[in-house]
Amino acid sequence: MKRVLYTLVAGLALAGCANASGSNQQPAEVIVQKVDKEDIREIIQNEKMIPAMNADNEVAFSAIGEGIPPLDTVSPAQARALAKRSAITDGHRQLAAKLYGVKINAKDTVKDAMLQSSVIEGRVLGLIKNASVINQDFKDGLYRVEMELKIDREKWLELFAY
Repeated sequence: MKRVLYTLVAGLALAGCANASGSNQQPAEVIVQKVDKEDIREIIQNEKMIPAMNADNEVAFSAIGEGIPPLDTVSPAQARALAKRSAITDGHRQLAAKLYGVKINAKDTVKDAMLQSSVIEGRVLGLIKNASVINQDFKDGLYRVEMELKIDREKWLELFAY
């Protein structure tokens, strides 16, 4: 079954609306065009959005995660272990953000024509499997891990090249 996407190429018909100078503009032309998965892959390849491929026909993504130990640990070993766990979790989060993107929610509250509050929230939701730690170090209370995730190129195109 072939998946077909529709894109809106031109928008906003301004029939009968006056601009700031008072003249009327002609309605904009709206074109709806069929786009299939192969067209999108070609666009992605032309725009250099496909990551570099290694000799095994895989794409590789990397991230650096950082973590610090909590203040209430009972031993230096526990502090280091918790900092490492935090750094790996941060690395997974960064890989998910690269693959799936980040969802942003924002809310501004205005009262009496003044900004009362502004809240911006970012969320990442994704499944990361088989990411490996390729480098790690602990210096000055900061645990840093370099992580890498390798995915078969065809699988990446199927899942993420939209």
